Amino acid sequence: MKIIFLDIDGVLNVYCESRDKFGCTFHSNFVDNLRSIIDKTGAKIVISSSWRTDGLDIMKDLWKYRDLPGEVIDVTLHSYDLIRQGKFEFYDDVERGHEIQDWLDKHKEVTNYVIIDDDNDMLDTQRSNFVRTANNMDHDDKVDIGYGLTKICSEMAIKILS
Repeated sequence: MKIIFLDIDGVLNVYCESRDKFGCTFHSNFVDNLRSIIDKTGAKIVISSSWRTDGLDIMKDLWKYRDLPGEVIDVTLHSYDLIRQGKFEFYDDVERGHEIQDWLDKHKEVTNYVIIDDDNDMLDTQRSNFVRTANNMDHDDKVDIGYGLTKICSEMAIKILS
């Protein structure tokens, strides 16, 4: 199984153009780029964004309500969950990469994955599976100062998953 670990703010949502019952809607061109990744790879989605704190059911409802591409199958644990489990002592010790690695360790059926995020707090072992959606000033379809799941970012994700 192929997995996309998906952040939302800085990836699909850069600034709030409009709102619905779930909050800020996502930029349509970035949603189209996500659709391209899923269409070409068949990957499933695991939400690693702070939006995950609303829970898996809310994320699935959001995906259905907004008719977003792909299937959200899970959310990663939050850093405080890893601390509660005794895997880390302090909140500052936990990076997003640790949360993703914890999920991967529990799901051996994963054959390949990509992490799509604007922050780069990933583990060194995850760098070859990471697409950063920030500081991409040379991407034609960027938003603001180089943010978003641009076409170049989506092509990189497809390459990683293929």
